[in-house]
Amino acid sequence: MSDGDGVHRREVLKAGGAAAALGLGGSGFGKTLVEFGDDPKSKGDPGIESFVGQNEVIQTVCSPNCRGKCPIDVHVRDGQVKKVEPHPPEDERYKRACVLGLSHTQRAYDPTRLKYPMKRTDWSPDDPNGAGRGPDAEFERIEWDEALDLVAGKMQSLKSEHGAESVLFHEGSGNYGQTGKSFNRLASLFGATQSGWGIDANVGRGFNRVTGVGFFLPPTNEAEDWENANTIIVWGSDIFSSQFQMDASKILDAVENGAKLVVVDPVYTTTAAKADLWLPVKPGKDVYLALAMMHTVFEEETYDTDFIRSRTTAPALIHKETGELLHANEVFDDGSEDQVVAIEQGTEEPVALEPETGGPYALFGEYTIDGVEYVTALTTLKEHAAEYAPEKIAEKTGVKAQNIRTAARWLATRGPGGIAPSYALGRYTHGHIFGQAYAILMALTGDYGRSGNIHAHHSGGTVLSAGDWSAPEGSNPGPKMYFPDYPASMLDGEPHKVRAVYSIESNMMGNQFPDRKKFKKAIESLEMYVVADMHHTDTVQHADIILPVPHWFEQEDIASGWGSHPHLGYRHKVQEPLWESKDDYYAVRGIAERLGYGDRFPETKREMLRELVSRDPDIDFETIFEQGTQRKQSVSVIKYTDAFPTQTGRLELYNEDPPSEKGVSFDLPRPVEDRTADDYEKKDQYPLMFMQKHSRFRIHSQYEMVNWVREVNPEPQLDIHPRDAKSRGIDDGDYVRVYNERGEMVVKAKYNEAFQPGLVNTDQGWWSRDYVRGHHNDLTHNEVSEVGQTMAFYDVRVEVEPAPDADAEMYEGNNPRGADAEAPRAGGD
Repeated sequence: MSDGDGVHRREVLKAGGAAAALGLGGSGFGKTLVEFGDDPKSKGDPGIESFVGQNEVIQTVCSPNCRGKCPIDVHVRDGQVKKVEPHPPEDERYKRACVLGLSHTQRAYDPTRLKYPMKRTDWSPDDPNGAGRGPDAEFERIEWDEALDLVAGKMQSLKSEHGAESVLFHEGSGNYGQTGKSFNRLASLFGATQSGWGIDANVGRGFNRVTGVGFFLPPTNEAEDWENANTIIVWGSDIFSSQFQMDASKILDAVENGAKLVVVDPVYTTTAAKADLWLPVKPGKDVYLALAMMHTVFEEETYDTDFIRSRTTAPALIHKETGELLHANEVFDDGSEDQVVAIEQGTEEPVALEPETGGPYALFGEYTIDGVEYVTALTTLKEHAAEYAPEKIAEKTGVKAQNIRTAARWLATRGPGGIAPSYALGRYTHGHIFGQAYAILMALTGDYGRSGNIHAHHSGGTVLSAGDWSAPEGSNPGPKMYFPDYPASMLDGEPHKVRAVYSIESNMMGNQFPDRKKFKKAIESLEMYVVADMHHTDTVQHADIILPVPHWFEQEDIASGWGSHPHLGYRHKVQEPLWESKDDYYAVRGIAERLGYGDRFPETKREMLRELVSRDPDIDFETIFEQGTQRKQSVSVIKYTDAFPTQTGRLELYNEDPPSEKGVSFDLPRPVEDRTADDYEKKDQYPLMFMQKHSRFRIHSQYEMVNWVREVNPEPQLDIHPRDAKSRGIDDGDYVRVYNERGEMVVKAKYNEAFQPGLVNTDQGWWSRDYVRGHHNDLTHNEVSEVGQTMAFYDVRVEVEPAPDADAEMYEGNNPRGADAEAPRAGGD
């Protein structure tokens, strides 16, 4: 049910005490509401109210770019949010919430909220004045109709003069609702360039070359099955810190059931502290380590013979000279070019390999057919892995040989288990090779299609299936452009000139993308930059047109459960949008009307949601609307039970048509390094590897402003091993300058022995205003591999020196995070 103002009412409960996160956390925070609220009732005394009265409790969903998508109950009184607490979803095994999700009272009412549509004062459609964008830009309040007229008019003129592809529709990942589908629908109808991804895709791309699936992290068994794993190798993930109430709890269930926990990480993380075995791999040496584990499996003959015969191309024959696989149509009159050929033991005759079919296939050896010499794929792989004996690569990887062998032995001999990598492995330039390597390692141990298998550090969750709604019949979708290609397109016209950008759900181009200076220069070249957001971010400060978007509590939507649970969640509106903020759908539909596509969009957001749900056979609108969450029954708990979507229907241990880069072919996983290489040309100049871990205190750059969190995480710091710091004359707590050829940042040094010598870290997600000087993404680069095409945030080198002149008064004066913060110029006051 819903009342007349459109806010969904679930039930009325007696409000408790401190069992959940309370809303008006202090007098200063209350002052924010009085100063910026338009409700006359908010003009009175903002003192703390009694929490004994009656609250309306409204079920909704938290939906940033994290793995949670947690259903939550929001307590509302007099139109204001008072507290937030977890809500059990349809399947109560997935009940959870984190501190950030419980802090929305502060995020919803923070002074960085955007209040009105704004236009940069020195921008016009005919005179963009790109140099005026940035820190000194001033904005003026305009009406919504004027804002949409300006956007639609400029889009139409650019289409007429330069083609629709000159306009880029950039969608980030800041909101896991369904608005993106309407955004993409408009882009498809208009013919605009649309954003392809370029972050966190390395591991999945490499995994895909073996399995036929994967782009980000690959599919893995749903978390409820993880308790059945007997060995879990968490690779490059601090899951006990960043996903504790989600997937980590399932790993702990497995440990309680007797599972062995191995952690591979260059950092001694919270997760490593709880492991049975920690492998402190050096940055970028992960492929060497995976190959050494393969070596151990081969040497100890602990590979799963039945599995690799029936579900992999291990028995497939490879031409010894050309490296090409022998296909069935080359041997048999009725053979298929999709099938490969093996040797049947006993008869020594060639036989075609069917998907999902076992048999007495020869796994090792050399064979001659019609005078041509062949070798099995497994023999080729074994010979390749022989070069990576644990004793040989121990020093290179920083991991003791006996520990490498122990980890491989546990995975291969203790029953079902798995490897749970994070995106971190893909944040090295050539991280796709690791995806290929660990996919093959798990094939050798038979860890696909069984209960207890794990292939990623979070499960795949679920999304609302809407078919071709985003690219409807009669549309003419423009080209896709990967994120790393943006600067070249804007500055140099390669592969085509982008002249305007419409951005939603993203603080990427001004804050999160690497080589931030290059992206800011690219933004300067645009004729129009439109940014829709709920907060005044670094990216917003570079906009020409600012469209204020409501907080999640102020907009109705359906949240995809992509990440850690198989539910969709209905995001009921909790309060009316504050000030003049409006749902992204309002802007998308308004622009569509002005461009002549209005009849292709439902009149209201709820009608759009109904239409999308009608396309998904697993979801019923009334059920999810009333129930709040609905589990998709088509989401299988155990993955990889059917034939693999590869050409052969099998796991392909050998790639006969491999990609290559730097003269290296990836028919088999072969280590290739960029800045982590021992002989990297600038290693002496910039001797420290620089990474930017994800923080438990933010979701990327979201929640940066939450003052509850900032009390314990007040400013960025540089984690540095005492040995590296002392050799540079740096004491714990000193301010330091971190620099390389691209830029610098000034932060406080923090002695941290969890980081091995030679490795430093500043958690990602901080905004420009949080630094004394510079920014962590002024240090990163936008170079990507030919194969992975993925931004390499961790493949970065720096040097560090004392910064005795650093002015740190900013952390003591007008605290930009607290309740007394000044409202940004784009706020409209």
